[in-house]
Amino acid sequence: MTQVTLDDWAAMPRNRDEVSHGVLVAAPLLDIRHQQAVTRLAYWLDERLPDLVALAGVELLLAEEPLTIRVPDVLVTSSTDLNVRRISPSDVRLVIEVLSDGTVRTDRVTKFSEYAEVGIEHYWIVDLDALTTRHAQRP
Repeated sequence: MTQVTLDDWAAMPRNRDEVSHGVLVAAPLLDIRHQQAVTRLAYWLDERLPDLVALAGVELLLAEEPLTIRVPDVLVTSSTDLNVRRISPSDVRLVIEVLSDGTVRTDRVTKFSEYAEVGIEHYWIVDLDALTTRHAQRP
């Protein structure tokens, strides 16, 4: 199996797919409830964090070799240069994943470890089926 490189990735059409250790990972189709939660959360955070920017569906480059690019549901960045295709982990203050069918293990285990390894301090997981509880993890 040929691994996806950053050049390969840059030539692909824009979508929500990800790359994990050089392997293309197809993103699941998101239901309307999930999309609505992501949109509202990004907007709510963006309005309340004057020195930061909350964005939905932005590429996060975790490693170039082997290539690992994630597209968190929401990320909060301190970067002032938003005219870029992807964000660097050093500019990320918070990553949020909204759980969906098929991504629970990846969101709870794999991404938690990946984000911790690159120094992202805050990682929230939103479970729309358990809204009475709040669960925030710090890698």
